[in-house]
Amino acid sequence: MMRLTVDTIDQVIEVIISKESVRLDLTGVGFIDPYSLLLLVLSLRYRQMFGSPLAVRWPVRKDALGWMRAMGFFAEIDDPKRTWRSEASSRSDALQPITHITREDSVSRLVNAFDKRLHERYPLTDEARNALVKIMFELFQNIPQHSNATGEVSDPYGLAAMQDYTDSIFLAVADMGIGLARSLSTREGLMDLSDGSALNRIVYDGLSRFSDPGRGGELRRIAQLARRWDGLLIIRSGEALLYMDAERGDIYDAPYFPGVQIGLRLSRRVFGIDSPMVDNGAFL
Repeated sequence: MMRLTVDTIDQVIEVIISKESVRLDLTGVGFIDPYSLLLLVLSLRYRQMFGSPLAVRWPVRKDALGWMRAMGFFAEIDDPKRTWRSEASSRSDALQPITHITREDSVSRLVNAFDKRLHERYPLTDEARNALVKIMFELFQNIPQHSNATGEVSDPYGLAAMQDYTDSIFLAVADMGIGLARSLSTREGLMDLSDGSALNRIVYDGLSRFSDPGRGGELRRIAQLARRWDGLLIIRSGEALLYMDAERGDIYDAPYFPGVQIGLRLSRRVFGIDSPMVDNGAFL
C-alpha cells in the first residue's frame, strides 16, 4: 500500500509539475494525510496553470477514494465525475473537509467552524480548545496577511483541512502564494534570503516582514507549542522544508513549489482524548 505523507508527497509533486510528465499513477494509494491532500490539490491546480494535460489514475481502494471525496478533493480539482457521494464516502469520517481561506475578516468564522466540528466529536477541555483555536487562528490569518503581501499573485488559493486518527489530530494549512522568503523581502534589509534561511529565521528567531516587534512570530510560537506537546510540525516554502518533532528540528532541501504549506500533528492526549470515539477504519 502506498502512503502519501510528508515523506513521500514531494515525489508526487515532482511528477505533477514536470512538463515532461504525461501521467500519474495513484492506484496503489491507501493512505493520504491532510498535508499531502492539500499539496496534491495545489500541485494539480498549478499544473493546470500552464495548460499541459496530465492523465491521473486514482486510488482503487474504496475507502481511500471515499475519504478523498468526503474531504472535497475532487470538487477542488474540478473533476465532476468523482464528486458524487457514494457508500464509501459516507462511511469515511472526514473531520473537517477542505476549506478556503480568502479574507482576513472571515478567519474567525472559519476557526469557529473547525472548532465546532472537533467539539462535536470530542469532549475537549476548555484549555485544550483554547489552545487549538489560537493555533488555527494564527495559521489561518497568515494566509490573507502574508501569502500575497506583494500583490503579485492573482489568487494564493489558501486552504485548510483537519483529520483525526487513532493517536493524533492532524491540521493542515496551505497556499500557493509568494512564500516566506518573498514575504520577508518586503522588509528593508531582507531582500536576499534563501528559502531555507527565511524559514530558519522565521521559526527560530521569530522574524517577520513587520518591523514592529509586537507583530509576527506566529510560526515560532506554534513551533514551540508543537515541541512542548510532543507533536510534529512541517513547514514547506519554496525549496525548503522544516521537519520538527519533540527531539529536533531540521530544514531540508525540497523540490520547488510556490507558497507555504504547513502540517501540524498533535497527540490526542494533549486534548484529553485517551481512546478513539469513532471507528476510522483501515484507511485511517
